[in-house]
Amino acid sequence: MPPTPSAAWKYFTRSSDKKSATCNLCGVNLTYIQAGTTSNLLNHINNKHPSSASSNDAGDSKKQSSMSSFLSTPKKVCFRK
Repeated sequence: MPPTPSAAWKYFTRSSDKKSATCNLCGVNLTYIQAGTTSNLLNHINNKHPSSASSNDAGDSKKQSSMSSFLSTPKKVCFRK
């Protein structure tokens, strides 16, 4: 089964050389590795355009939790004696 396209492509347009992408919201050009990840693109959206990211991805049930919400959520710890 082929991999699912990144949510980053909702906000970016790939360059013809496939080494960079342009943000559709502000026009900034960011590099990415085609065979790598789009983490830097998603980080740009989350940091520079948080209202766009949260409103457009609200219906995406596959959205991964942010690291800050993961770390701030209390966890139950069970110790055995």
